[in-house]
Amino acid sequence: MARHQVVEVAQCPRDYVSEVLLLEDRRQIIVTSWDGLLTVYDYEVEHRTVSLNSRLRHECALLACCYVDTFHGRQIYVSSVQGEVLQVDLESEGFIPVKNNYATLGIPCISDFQGQLICGSWDGTLQVVDCETNCVVLQERLSDGLKVISMDVDNERMVIATSRNKVRLFELPLRPKDKGTEVESGLKYQARKVKLTPQGDGYVCSSLDGRVAVEYLEDESRKFAFRCHRLNLVDTSMVFPVNALSFRPNSNVLYTGGSDGSVSCWNLTSRKKVEQLPKFNENSVVQLACNEQVLCVATSDDSFKTNATKDETFELQPSRLYIVFL
Repeated sequence: MARHQVVEVAQCPRDYVSEVLLLEDRRQIIVTSWDGLLTVYDYEVEHRTVSLNSRLRHECALLACCYVDTFHGRQIYVSSVQGEVLQVDLESEGFIPVKNNYATLGIPCISDFQGQLICGSWDGTLQVVDCETNCVVLQERLSDGLKVISMDVDNERMVIATSRNKVRLFELPLRPKDKGTEVESGLKYQARKVKLTPQGDGYVCSSLDGRVAVEYLEDESRKFAFRCHRLNLVDTSMVFPVNALSFRPNSNVLYTGGSDGSVSCWNLTSRKKVEQLPKFNENSVVQLACNEQVLCVATSDDSFKTNATKDETFELQPSRLYIVFL
């Protein structure tokens, strides 16, 4: 870690960070948070600097963001805890709702697929948005009352981690009445995050109990799981949820972020940890985003997830955002 320079980003949203998105060609970072903020930062690799570009506030908590290439240029979309899907207009500092949206609960996942937007909701709704018309053109609902927890998309398929620890694969483009194929989750406890491998030959899934499962679609003999984000004491072992996953592009190098406040780096080919980044702070690592030059790390106080009660004196620690120059 000594060879990396870490810069803490000023003017970070204080509330829980829900998504971090890297725009490598523009050298920008987009962050959404539960206080309704959409924040855009500019970064410079040569000078190791990060600066605030713009900031918009929506009236509801924002859960996800996505950048979509359209015939009219690139568009930013966000989704909210109220089930909204919104096109962002940075010039007018406004949000334009997507038409014919059927979601009734929050939408934690939105992804770009060939100029369209795929959205997954807590009510189990999957929707495809035509970004040229800003309108939903396909809507399906997962069976058995499953909720979408995490989702990832590449040029051929989509993988979804749902409630009840189910994982489903879909061939893309999404077709009407397609419920997907249920596949092995590889984990005993509820999944937190799922990511397709950069090669498209499998996926990784993290869970509440400090484990990551690595699954391969064509060769089950290659699958494995490993423990991480644990603290081994003399008479006990503390286990932390693995909240965030991010691959270094075009590689088998995976970063994991946990509620222990740390980030680990793994080589999935050798099945070994190759680097352990020092603990950032006392908050949980909740979001990661990576390219060849930088790793973005967002930490937030997620103690509200395990606190049974909340009184007037209960106050969450502010979120923080770091850029690790690789």
